[in-house]
Parts: sequence; C-alpha cells; structure tokens
Amino acid sequence: MTYVRDAFPQSRPELNRDSRALWIDPPPRANGVQSLHDDPLIDALLARRFTDPQEAQDFLDSRSRPAPDPHRLPGMSEAAERIAHALRRGEQIGIFGDYDTDGVTSAALLTHALRAASGEVQPVSVRLPLRREGYGLSEKGVEDLAAAGATLLIAVDCGSRDHAAVARARQQGMDVVILDHHRLIEPPPREAIVASAQLRDDAPYRNVSAAGLAYLLATALAQDNFDCGDGQTNEPVGLLDLAMIGLVGDVSSLTGVNRPLVRDGLRRFRGQTRPGLRALCDVAAIAPGSVSSTEIAFQVSPRLNAPGRLGDPRTAYELLVTDDARSATKLAGHAEAANQKRKQLLGRILRDVATMLATNPSHLERRVLVLVGKDWEAGIVGLAASKLSEQFDRPVIVLTVADGVASGSARSVPGFDITDALSSVAGLLLRYGGHERAAGLALREIQLSALDDALQDAIARSPAAPPGPTRLVIDAELDAEQLRIQTVQRIQTLGPFGEGNPVPLLRVSRLPVRGYTVMGREKQHLKILTAGPAGYVDALLWSGANRSSELLGARHVDIVGYLESNVWNETARAQIRVADFRPSVE
Repeated sequence: MTYVRDAFPQSRPELNRDSRALWIDPPPRANGVQSLHDDPLIDALLARRFTDPQEAQDFLDSRSRPAPDPHRLPGMSEAAERIAHALRRGEQIGIFGDYDTDGVTSAALLTHALRAASGEVQPVSVRLPLRREGYGLSEKGVEDLAAAGATLLIAVDCGSRDHAAVARARQQGMDVVILDHHRLIEPPPREAIVASAQLRDDAPYRNVSAAGLAYLLATALAQDNFDCGDGQTNEPVGLLDLAMIGLVGDVSSLTGVNRPLVRDGLRRFRGQTRPGLRALCDVAAIAPGSVSSTEIAFQVSPRLNAPGRLGDPRTAYELLVTDDARSATKLAGHAEAANQKRKQLLGRILRDVATMLATNPSHLERRVLVLVGKDWEAGIVGLAASKLSEQFDRPVIVLTVADGVASGSARSVPGFDITDALSSVAGLLLRYGGHERAAGLALREIQLSALDDALQDAIARSPAAPPGPTRLVIDAELDAEQLRIQTVQRIQTLGPFGEGNPVPLLRVSRLPVRGYTVMGREKQHLKILTAGPAGYVDALLWSGANRSSELLGARHVDIVGYLESNVWNETARAQIRVADFRPSVE
C-alpha cells in the first residue's frame, strides 16, 4: 500500500504511456462467420468478435429485434402496477436517485415520463444526494420526500441494500419501489417492490443500467395506455436519448438489449430538441446531429457527472428537465465549470501517484494497487482508479482519508471480480458495493494494511492474468489505400461502440512518414503526418509527446490504432487515433 499524507507540488512528473505493448494478431477462426457479410473488412471484424455464427447474425440483425418486454424483468410488473395506481389516484410521487450520470438521467427520465403520464406540471418531487451524504437511499432523503407530501417513493440506481431507509419510508406512510441494477450482496428490503434483473440468475436484461430500468418502467406504463411524453403507447421512444446517456455513462455492455437501446437513443439525440442537451453540446463543442457513443462517453457524460462529483447533482438533473433555453445555457455553463475543475483535481491525483510510485517503485510488484491520500477529492478518486487500472493493467483502489475513515473506489481487470473480493473481506469494511469491475468502499484507516494484504491473497487465487506489457489484440489489418472516410463509415455500421463492443483495433504497416509534431496546450500530444494513395492522414497519439524521439530518422511507421472521422470546415477526413507505433523495419 502506498500512502500520501500531504499534497505534492503541482510540478511533479506525469504518468508516462507504456511504449512496450505486445501486438497480438489472433489467427482467423474457421467457424463460418466470415460468410455473413459481403464486405471483407466487416467479415474479418465479425470473425474476431464471435465464435458462434448465430450470435454474429443476431448482432447484425439487431435492428429488427423486437422492443424489450419490461414484464420479463423480475418485479417490474408489480412496480408498474403500483405506479399506475398512484398516477390514477393523483398521488404525489417522490424520486430518489444518485449523483452520477446514470442516476441523474434515470431521475430525469422518470420525471419526464411521470409528468406526461399524469398530465400535471409537477406530480413528482426529486431528491438527489450530495456526495458527502454517501451513496444510497438515506433516511434524511426519505424524510425530505415525506415532507414534500410523497406517498410513493421510487428509488432508482440505489435502494437494494438500504433496509433502514426503506423501513423509515414505511413508517412515514410511503410505499417504496426500487429500480436498482447493482449486484445484490444480501436480500433486498422485503417491505419494498424491487425491480431488478439481479433477483434471478436467469433473468433477462442483466446488463441494463438504472437508466435502462427507468426506460423499461416507462415502457410498461406506456403499454398500460399512459402517454409518457411523445403521444405514443407501447414504447416511449421520446425518452430513448436519456436512457442511452445513462447506459453509456455507466459503461454498460453494448450487447443484447443495450445495443438497440443505445443505437436508437443516439438517433433520437441527433434530432435533439431538449434545450439542456443542446446547451451541453455547445459547451462541449460537439455537433448533436452526428454525435457518436464515444462522444457521449467522453464529452457528454463527464459534464453530467461533474456537478455530482464536486457539488450538487441537481445542476445536471435540472439541465435534463428544463424547457427553457436561457436556463439551459446557464446550467450547462455550471456543468462545464465543474468539469474543468474535475480535470484539474484528477491531474493532481495522477501527479501525486506518479511521484509516489517513482519514490517507491517496488510497490508496482503488487498485483493490486491500494493508493491512499489525505486530501484527495472524494468525487474524483473513482476516475483516478479507472485511469490507473488501465495504465498498470491491474486492479486499483484509490482512497481518501478523513476523520479516520478511508473511502473511495475500486476498478478491476478481467478475471478478478472486485466486488466478490470485497465480499470476502467484508469484516474489514464499513460499507461496500458495486459490480464485477467497479466498486465503492469505506473502512477505518487502521484497517488499510489488512485490506491490502487480503486483496493480494485474493488476486493470487484468481484467474486474472498477472500485470504485464499492454496487450493490443488487433482486429484487422488495413492497407494505406483503405485510409479513407468511406472505410470509417463501413466500420461504423458495427456500432454503437463501447463496453462489450469496442471500436475495432486496426494495424497499418509501412506508412510513409512526412513529418511529426507535438501539440496541445501543454505540448503533451504527438501528431504523425503520414501519406498514402488517398492523401495525407494524421495519426494522433494522445499524451504521447514523450515518444517523439522514436521517430527520428524514420521513413516509414507501423501503427496500431482506431480509424476515425475528423470533421474540419464541414469536411470529414479519416484520421488514426494511435494506440501504439513502431518505426518500420527498412
């Protein structure tokens, strides 16, 4: 375990990129998948992704997949019935959400659906927790909603472990509906109606986030002849943009039902009419009419997350529910300011960690990194854990200490279920919860060494691969002639891309080098200018300026990366986002 007691100076070194990646080109699979498409490139990519030809065909045919049936989800029929009863009786409904993108979009989606279904301007009260209040449905939140007159409480993106708060709600005369996608570490509150795919191992929609659950609930209400916002029954398509943002922001697997939900949600987003999302696109400098799942993940979601990380998540919620363009512009400005502050605080943590590990390099021999700081921002440690886990190819826990309690976030790697590992040491923890690859936790400071030792033992018994050089598993090889915008468009037919359906990783060999430069405000990025039959192509390695010396004297370069579209002056050109490069052997 590495411990930071005081802040380090801001001029400490940045974490460097690993330039010793292994390039892995799996052999083609003789499984018949190649015959599913008449485009050789698409065939090659499908062959890399699927071992079952029927799964590949289902992936291609997802556009014709029927809409999800909400009543297949355990507890959803009962939840929809109780909410429909409340709408018909004109009951006041309280919504308790969470402070992240998934929680905020869930609360906003339910607000739009319930307002429309009731025909009233404000049939709901919404309570979103501040981060300092902790995760989950709280008794204080319950009391606030009871004071607002709620007789039905909907807890979304939380609630399945909050027995005391549910009991308090029942004492206050409220019925409780829980929409929670988190793993059930213990039986949920019996006094509540719980809609969750985690209730049964064979339940469908197990990868659906809270925003997806909220959309399924709205679908169930629409099927009960409630108009949930766009004059349609059976499926409330007008809410798909919010469901999509929550699914992508929560890093849900873009497979199964999530794939068409995100695809159709992107289509809805591109025809954007919500003032808040238009304003958010303005501050993020993205074009809503051509937005991609990548831009949702790295531009839209962080700006919706930032207010809850550093202040009040209600800023993001109000941005998603306002009908006023002027208010939307103001709220988007607040979200952007919070996002800029987030970047600064994250950079500070990463610099601290770089210094810590440079001072104590033997710590990198441990297969789980437990990193502790005295004054790191609690709302940022999860982001730091994600980046560091990717950087060092191992589980990482980042904790901040206050008043003798260490709290923070864990991120893991394939083969090591971090929530299971925390369950095995639950006696050391004050609280914990999460998923296979991500979790939150808190413990007393005096238990930190015991936690570190226990996690090292746990990963030694797991199937997780030991840390090593970054492994770049290549999906297909392109020649220089294919570096065109038309190739980008062909690849995009396999989207939307994200968790579970990553952007294809491509290799291009012996590209002529016409020059290179460093770029960015701090000159931290590397741009390689390459040439091919279709003209010049930029190859960008983010945070790769430290590798520019490798190009000295290079005439050709081999590149592994992602072929993307770069729009400049309304003209789209292909460019490469570089994962790694090597000067070609001449």
